[in-house]
Amino acid sequence: MPDRSWKAAERHAAKIISGKRHWANSGEEIDVESEMVVAQVKHRRVCSLAELEALAVEAERQGDQRQKTGVVLVKRKAGHGVETPWLVLMTAASYRGQNGPLPGEQP
Repeated sequence: MPDRSWKAAERHAAKIISGKRHWANSGEEIDVESEMVVAQVKHRRVCSLAELEALAVEAERQGDQRQKTGVVLVKRKAGHGVETPWLVLMTAASYRGQNGPLPGEQP
């Protein structure tokens, strides 16, 4: 059976967060998970900003449920042999939860 590109993307994403991939039929809502992070993985040619926003909000919810940081790991498919960078997407609330308030801000 050929290795699907989305499976390879999920394995690579798991390496990025030093975690493990959940297999597709596990019933889990998340794709990869580590000690500190849960993530949705998207490997697509096109993904709208509205879709990314919804994914980030859902990842934040999933992270909160597990007391972890929820992120979306996105890699654009640009065609055979064309490399694109991985992007790590999270809500500002998740970012602040991970990094704390800025100097001078109230916690």
